[in-house]
Amino acid sequence: MTAFGPSDTSKKIMVIEDNCLTLNQLQDYLYDNGYGVIPCKHSAEAKMLLNEVTPDLIILDIIMPDLDGYEFCKWIKSHGRLKQVPIIFLTARANIEDKIAGLKIGGDDYITKPFAMQELLARVEVIIQRMASFHELSMRDELTNAFNRRYFNERLEEEIHRVKRTGRPFTLALLDVDFFKRVNDNYGHSAGDYVLVQFVRFLQNRLRKTDLVARVGGEEFVLLLSDTNSGKAFLLVERLRKTLEETKFPTSEDDGAEYISVTVSVGIACCPEHAESAKTLIELADKAMYNVKRSGRNAVKITQGV
Repeated sequence: MTAFGPSDTSKKIMVIEDNCLTLNQLQDYLYDNGYGVIPCKHSAEAKMLLNEVTPDLIILDIIMPDLDGYEFCKWIKSHGRLKQVPIIFLTARANIEDKIAGLKIGGDDYITKPFAMQELLARVEVIIQRMASFHELSMRDELTNAFNRRYFNERLEEEIHRVKRTGRPFTLALLDVDFFKRVNDNYGHSAGDYVLVQFVRFLQNRLRKTDLVARVGGEEFVLLLSDTNSGKAFLLVERLRKTLEETKFPTSEDDGAEYISVTVSVGIACCPEHAESAKTLIELADKAMYNVKRSGRNAVKITQGV
């Protein structure tokens, strides 16, 4: 059974350990120190959970009955969404050859049993802090601070797995800022960049914390709306569109900056209502968005399906 941590926002550590006593001790200690914990007794259970969860770190035993830790580490590193997740090997194998093997196949640290909990915690914290800094830089669009396409693709796959498990829908809304080239042509590219930054803040300030805003092109963005069907998404995005129409953004930080307004063309596709694959969902939302653009822009349209 999955046991996450003190809060939904805490860093999550997957512990894969077939010794129930060690597993329970690690779970309790990490939980008491503010971490979410995903306990697994074997690799098959871990594989199933990793289809829908991306932990911040994995503590992995090497000697397991079904698949040894080295092979499981190779499996993790072969998956694009998981290959950056740091791994700490925790094992009774103390030979230098074993340590070298573990580090060579992708382990970030190697701790031998018996071990001190305080030392384990210190190593966990160092790795998580380092990865948090790296991840924050790698998942954000440099200009707007929206999430980037790579992170969006990772989250999209996670949401699809969640839908298959729970049946709760999510919706994609693909947004294209109308005639944005005119902004760059009339006011300059620096003004256009400044408007895009404010546009993203406009979206982020009006969405839930569980929703995602990603930049997937120059002036193309996508919203990933969790636990939201197409009808609710349409109402939400239509309110955003109308509010955006009435909003004016400055073209620079200068006191005498000109203020301009922008509009968006939006296509909506819902999982599982319209499709259950990432590729098809994106294609359907994209097609709906282009139908809006062909019919006059500045509107929201739900896909008609395949």
